[in-house]
Amino acid sequence: MEIRALFSALRRNKTGPILVAVQVAITLAVLVNVAYVVQQRIEEVNKPTGMDLEGLFWIATGTTARDYDYAAGVKADLSYLNSIPGVVAASIISNLPQTGGMTGLPFASNLETLQKPNGGTGALIYFGTDRLLDALGVRLVAGRNFELGAIKPPAADFEASLGDWAQEVIITRKMAEKLFPDGNAIGKPIYVGLINKSSTIVGIVDFMRAAPASGRFDDFVSQIVFAPIIPAGPNALYVVRAKPGQRAAVMREVEKNFANLQPGRFISRMKDYTRTAAEIRQGTRSSAIILAVVALFVLAVTVVGISGLAAFNVTTRTKQLGIRRAIGARKFHILRYFLVENWIITTCGAVLGCMLALAAGIKLSTMYEMERVPLYYFVGGVLLVWIVGLLAVLVPARRAASISPAVATRSV
Repeated sequence: MEIRALFSALRRNKTGPILVAVQVAITLAVLVNVAYVVQQRIEEVNKPTGMDLEGLFWIATGTTARDYDYAAGVKADLSYLNSIPGVVAASIISNLPQTGGMTGLPFASNLETLQKPNGGTGALIYFGTDRLLDALGVRLVAGRNFELGAIKPPAADFEASLGDWAQEVIITRKMAEKLFPDGNAIGKPIYVGLINKSSTIVGIVDFMRAAPASGRFDDFVSQIVFAPIIPAGPNALYVVRAKPGQRAAVMREVEKNFANLQPGRFISRMKDYTRTAAEIRQGTRSSAIILAVVALFVLAVTVVGISGLAAFNVTTRTKQLGIRRAIGARKFHILRYFLVENWIITTCGAVLGCMLALAAGIKLSTMYEMERVPLYYFVGGVLLVWIVGLLAVLVPARRAASISPAVATRSV
């Protein structure tokens, strides 16, 4: 095969090949990074939560009465919810996991660390009762649960609740590893930022993920501190865990009787956690689908560009192709010529695309604190543009190979 003649033809008509090569480069950069982001999103929504989502539901309550006794109401509500036969445990909670509502503070194993700029380890905090862990369905693997006498009564507001910080806390294993990587965290003090008060770690939860997240944020949503504090009112959030297969029946029971249990207090919302978790993940799934569609659209435009350039070359080289056929070139030679020409163009674009993809990947990993794009994404992207490029040029190349010497002669 005359490689020199092929390169000579590309140099004489370089505008089209350059444009297609740039298009291939942009496409490869988009495909590599979009594929990685989509894969991260899919992993994100499928990660375990550590909670019993199938048995959980939540209740949000409000009040219109100015003289509503919030503390007494919470006590009565929890007494009723925990007395329902199909309920494993129920607790009030400050924020609902898996809904996007989060409250975080820095924590440290010593006060000096908190006093440094950006000192401490960030963690999500959840207030609740001694039934909170059972209500969420998380597993205590070390230490003990909260003692009933350690639960702090509701304060006027969140700031006041922080000021009256609990004397004991329970943390997740991920948080324990961050604060005490070289030893057991049980019985150790933990200091909370902003108020610079300490608590004693009395228990460790095996695992809980408060919300879907990727990259380094996944560590943050797994670093959790539970504090035995009744959240400030007058509105309240309750999490209820039902026995296997009894959630629907328990929810019907609650919907029937709970609203009228306390005068001046009403149910503003109630939903099962399976649907709640699915809804918060729907946005992530939708963004992944949109990204995938955009990537496919970019790939389709590139296919059109490659195919269009090949078709243009066939049209403009009809006489040349006819002469080559007349002097003995077979259809295979013509077909191979266009396939190799396209391979050279797509390879040049792939090399440039790898550099663009690498630069974009570094930027994305910095912005969203994700891991760098693995090498096999680049390899897969290059193979994909090679295959797509060859398929896109196949039809014009077959048409070129079918040109007969007689037709070429008549076109002179």
